[in-house]
Amino acid sequence: MGKKKKSKGGSFLMQGSILAAAGIITKIIGAVYRIPMLNIMGLKGQGYYDMAFQVYSIALIISSYSLPVAVSKLVSLKMAAGERKNAFRVLKASLIIATLSGVTIMVIVFFGAEAIAEYLMGAKMSCYSLKVLAPGLLICAIMAVFRGYFQGMGTMIPTAISQIIEQLLNAIVSVVSAAVLLENG
Repeated sequence: MGKKKKSKGGSFLMQGSILAAAGIITKIIGAVYRIPMLNIMGLKGQGYYDMAFQVYSIALIISSYSLPVAVSKLVSLKMAAGERKNAFRVLKASLIIATLSGVTIMVIVFFGAEAIAEYLMGAKMSCYSLKVLAPGLLICAIMAVFRGYFQGMGTMIPTAISQIIEQLLNAIVSVVSAAVLLENG
């Protein structure tokens, strides 16, 4: 019995370490990609991007912020009760909800980008950044469900990997989009 507790404690520590390492890696990627962004867009362009990113962050909170915790809790309860099928049903239902909320918020941000940029932010040029960021709202909502599912199953490795991939894709899309938008005026 003592060995099981130690094993679970060690596993908990290992899973936490994996998430912490992923968090550090994503922060480093986030800091590093800002350098080429600033070089491409300049201070003014970076200001437009930062304003759009604030709106994106709020939209992200609305569309998917609590999903991993809720899904994780429900899945872990089902798994503890030995209801593996019901844990998978939680995943499917959560994916439907995440897709609906992600699409809704993405459509609002994408098609409302001009109005949001002009009337809410007072920076018309930020609409291009909003349009580039909008699809990420759907992707993040869906990824949030999978993160919660795997956390509920007791493994943080998929969550850690998805955080790193998400940040890499964010960096690549942001830098490439900045270059393309700048080139096209």
